[in-house]
Amino acid sequence: MKLNFGQEALVLPGAVLSCCDEAEAVYLRVLLWLSSDLTLGQKPKQLAKLASCDQATLAAALSFWREKGILADTMGESVPAMATLTEATQTDFAKDAAPLSVEEKREEKREEKKVLQRAAELPNYSSTELSDLLESRESFRHFLVEAQNILGKVFNTSDINIMVGLLDYLGMSEESILLLLAHCKRIDKLKLRAIEKYAIDLADRGIITPEALEEEFLTAEAVRSFQGQIRTLFGMKARSFTKKEEGFLRAWISYGYGIDVVTLAYEITADATGEASLPYANKILTRWHEEGWSTREQIEVGIEQEKREREGQLLTKDGQSVLGNSFDTDDFFEAALSRSFSERRED
Repeated sequence: MKLNFGQEALVLPGAVLSCCDEAEAVYLRVLLWLSSDLTLGQKPKQLAKLASCDQATLAAALSFWREKGILADTMGESVPAMATLTEATQTDFAKDAAPLSVEEKREEKREEKKVLQRAAELPNYSSTELSDLLESRESFRHFLVEAQNILGKVFNTSDINIMVGLLDYLGMSEESILLLLAHCKRIDKLKLRAIEKYAIDLADRGIITPEALEEEFLTAEAVRSFQGQIRTLFGMKARSFTKKEEGFLRAWISYGYGIDVVTLAYEITADATGEASLPYANKILTRWHEEGWSTREQIEVGIEQEKREREGQLLTKDGQSVLGNSFDTDDFFEAALSRSFSERRED
């Protein structure tokens, strides 16, 4: 006799055999589903549905396998709260405990998306469900071919699961996902799990349409190119930019400022404070933007005009300086910057 494993195989500890007489059938179903995907241990609602049981029974099954030493304690970290579910909740859940069809599961994920604002991980589909989906949706088959061509790899069941989740749970269109994959290819983000997390972050920010994604990716790629120049200018080491620092760069790009303008802000910051500070340079660049100065030439003219205005304010009616003829307005300007910077650091 020979077992036909097909595309997948389950692996169970040998000790399970000694527990079969004590284990209820539903307990075995829970363990079989867990062995197919250990992440289901952190998704109790989905695991209960797959095993065709309510959550109270699931909690009992996991407790049984932990007592037998089959499951490590860490598997049940998300389960204890299930035992405290109200009777009404358990009754409602039991009504839909039967396995769902592919279309029912897709519809359920659409409904969940209206309530949940963030997902730690997209839902899983069984290999049978995915096979049915591939057979029933010709457009999805074509989409998968294009997606695989973009990333230069053949998708396994887990990869296809992610693609379905992006479509059905996050609500991205096939066009949006292909744009996402192309962008990730350009920035060498090729692992599907990393792409999944990126997609969830984009969806959390409401960026899922092709138009919104194209704008986001153009900015992201501009920031990526800009980072090397900023790193060199500010003498930064190889550490990654923080989200706040990346936000500065995104803002400067949105202002239309290139490295020439940022260099001017850097020089003023360094001269006034003796430090290369991104936050303070950002303060200068933001003020220039608020003044409506869009090019280095306009900025230099604006700075010169401000100096002349300050000089005029420091002169008496007879043309003599209130603070003495030797007072340097450049010194005054840099001193003001330095004082403001020091106050900001103390805050």
